Amino acid sequence: MIGFCKVAVTPVPTTVPISLTELAVGAVARLHEVCLDPEACHQLRSLGLTTSSQLRLCKKGEPCIVQVRSVRIGISGAVARRILVVPLPAGAS
Repeated sequence: MIGFCKVAVTPVPTTVPISLTELAVGAVARLHEVCLDPEACHQLRSLGLTTSSQLRLCKKGEPCIVQVRSVRIGISGAVARRILVVPLPAGAS
């Protein structure tokens, strides 16, 4: 008889940037990079999406809604796909 050992595996938080569209609704992440033209980057910065800012995904789809600080921002799906974030562990907000 061969015995099997159960090992509890704790998921390791990813530090690899993912697209904002891949983030789970309700998850918190840090802004990593915006792969858009300079004008679009400037507009996002003026809305509060600055380098390393923390955000929470409120809604996927059209529009994608994120909360940055105390403000919710609607972003088109095409733009959201070009925003890279690093997910934070649960409870990091």
